[in-house]
Formats: sequence, C-alpha cells, structure tokens
Amino acid sequence: MKRTVLLDGDRPFYHLYYGNEYGEPGTLLTSFAFGPDRPEGRRGSGQVSSISLSVPRGSLNFWLDRLNSHGLPATRFELLGDQRIRFAHPDGIEHQLVEVDVDERLPWTGADVPAAAAIRGVHSVTVCTREVDELDMFLHEGMGLRSRDADGAVKAYTMARGSAGQVVEVDHQPDIPQGTWGYMRNTIDHVAFDVREADAQLQFKDRLETMGFIDVTEPRDRNYFYSVYFRTPAGAMFEATRSHPQGFLKDETLDSLGSCLQLPSWLEEKQDEMLAELARTQPLD
Repeated sequence: MKRTVLLDGDRPFYHLYYGNEYGEPGTLLTSFAFGPDRPEGRRGSGQVSSISLSVPRGSLNFWLDRLNSHGLPATRFELLGDQRIRFAHPDGIEHQLVEVDVDERLPWTGADVPAAAAIRGVHSVTVCTREVDELDMFLHEGMGLRSRDADGAVKAYTMARGSAGQVVEVDHQPDIPQGTWGYMRNTIDHVAFDVREADAQLQFKDRLETMGFIDVTEPRDRNYFYSVYFRTPAGAMFEATRSHPQGFLKDETLDSLGSCLQLPSWLEEKQDEMLAELARTQPLD
C-alpha cells in the first residue's frame, strides 16, 4: 500500500508497506528489499524475534491449508491460552497467526482470502532476551505496560485495553547468543508503537531520558510520520511514531496506494537516478 525507499544512507533500497486498505496504524508490516549483497543478520537475543498477526477465531484451519499448500510449512500450537500457527517468512523470520474473538480493525479483502479469515493486523511482537529484570522495569515504568500472564519462558505485557495490537511478549532465553543489529537481511529492525500527539511523543522521550535511557533519538521526519527511536534494555529497537495529518494519502489517492514509487520532497530531484538504481539491483515483480 506504499512503495518508497529507506531514508537512511546513500544507496536506495525499497521500503515496502503492507496493511489494510487505509494503512491504519496497527495493520502495517514493512520490509526493506535488500539484495543478496547485503549482509545477513544473525538472529538471537536482543531482537524482535517473532511477529504475530490477529485472525478471527475458527480460521486457523484455513490458514494451515493455505500456507502449507503454498510451500510454507505451518504448525499449530497453543501459547498464553491462545490458539496459534507458527511459520517462517521466506527470509526465515518467524511469523505467527493468533486466533481472537474480537478485533474491530478492517481487514484487507482485495485478495482471495475471505473476510471471515482475513488478517486484522498485528496481534503482538516477541522480544527475545537473556535478561528480564531491567526489561520488566522498562516496560512497566517507561512504557506503561502491565504484566498479564506467563507461559513457560514467555511472558505477556499489555497496554491499556490489552487487546490485539497492544501486546508485547518477552521470551526469556538466558543461553541464546546475542543477535545482530542494523539494517541486515533476515532480521527484524524495529517495531513501532502509535503515538497520537506531538506533546505526548516528546513527553515520552523525556520520561525515558529521565530514567537514564538516553539512547533515544529526536523526532525524525519519515515523510508519512515522525519517529522517535529508542533501544530497550534487551537491545531490541522500538519506535514511538506519530502520523502525518494526511498519513499515506499525502501523495497518493486511496485507489492508487502502492502503485508507484513515492519519495519525500528532499529526494524528489534524485528520483530518476534512484529508479534506475532500483531497477538494476532490486527489480520488483
């Protein structure tokens, strides 16, 4: 639903956004289209290790059949009282589908998946960590989350309502090696949390710094939103993001979202050069 480029560094890489029809917060997954010449990241501690998506109750058998028929082996399991499916993105990143009773987010219905089974949005993210005490304090005091329940090595933390899209799951793995950071293939760079107002975003930044967590950026203009990035004590990168008033419709109409490359104003003069480089190194089917 949006085709743009990674705004860091000199070399252009596609930054592709997927979500529901309106690109609403909580429905978005993004991907950097790195080629094989980009280093492959090492998965491990200090990373977001899994992405879970919300689907309607009763739809897991549909997804099991669909994923397996497309050559993506999927297995069913239960965690934290939820029925789930686990499978891997072609790059190896773990994804889960989680059954929920209620999720009012609009699904994308433009594919061949029926609305009764369609993905509603992000259900939760999992952070893999060797140490939990400081991260527990950070999530409670810094981010205002509350502990919900635990299942073996995994503990859930929720925002105010605790519904789908408001859950962080912490996987305590004390013996796993440290994973890599940075823009690399096959790893998750960061996860974003929606902040509605500029003052709230700055107050959140100030609160983290007052707690001594100074690895926090100033708000960065990302064209469609303003982002404050911060490292958790586990090492995983989080982002507090505030949307542009027009959101993804600032440069495209609703019916044309994702149809062509869109660049921020400060890169428009390089568009022809970028398109040539992208066509040469990262052709999109």
